[in-house]
Amino acid sequence: MGTILSLQEKFIIKEVTYEAGDYFVKATCDILSKGKRIETEILISHTDLNRIIAKIISNGYEFEVKHVNTLAFEDGTSIIDYSFNNVFGDQIVLEDFEFAQGVKQIRA
Repeated sequence: MGTILSLQEKFIIKEVTYEAGDYFVKATCDILSKGKRIETEILISHTDLNRIIAKIISNGYEFEVKHVNTLAFEDGTSIIDYSFNNVFGDQIVLEDFEFAQGVKQIRA
């Protein structure tokens, strides 16, 4: 698995899922490159997820935590996921975003 996004590409994050305490977040997204739309799943850091949310908010969108879904298990673990479409009401295309940590593609 290697880094797959460059600054020239645009992307739309549709949904994120992670287990509480994990180092990475699985993001279901579309990459817009050279006129093509590629559906994929990537692994990003929590830092980059927070930076993505900050960039979206700086573009005038509101982020409401009430749309976050948490599934708690008896063993104390929990899975957190949310759909960015539900949070922001529409797909948001991110441009000129530089990831602080490596992005790994897990599904093409």
